[in-house]
Amino acid sequence: MKHAESKPSPLVMIADNDDEERCILKAILKLKGFKVVEAADGQEAINLATKATPDLLLVDLRLPRVSGPAVIRQINNQARLRNLPLITISLGASGGQRSRVAGSSAHLEKPVEFDQLTSLIDRLLPGPRLQPAQVQATKNQRSLNLS
Repeated sequence: MKHAESKPSPLVMIADNDDEERCILKAILKLKGFKVVEAADGQEAINLATKATPDLLLVDLRLPRVSGPAVIRQINNQARLRNLPLITISLGASGGQRSRVAGSSAHLEKPVEFDQLTSLIDRLLPGPRLQPAQVQATKNQRSLNLS
């Protein structure tokens, strides 16, 4: 009997210097079936994106060492990463304008809402889906952790 070959899980890179935010984003992404790699600063993000070639990037605009917009510009200058979906994340209303200048695919404000993130990822990178029970369990867990 032949078994259907499963597609490898897409790889998502999170670049954010906020440990708690990275942890929350990582949990959401893993529940959606993605593999996750993390960078805590801009230089690490550039190095990791070049080495790992992720399928999607989540980039905080306020990264240490190299800013989020500079990270995006450098990634967009690399031919094999140029068409990578990039979601910028920031605090405050000015982030959306900065993300367009930086060339990202979309922008989210912190704190990132579960439904917004998953909807955006589904639009930019079709892939594994959560079962409704898993979605509710994740929402419940997040509200318990943030209380």
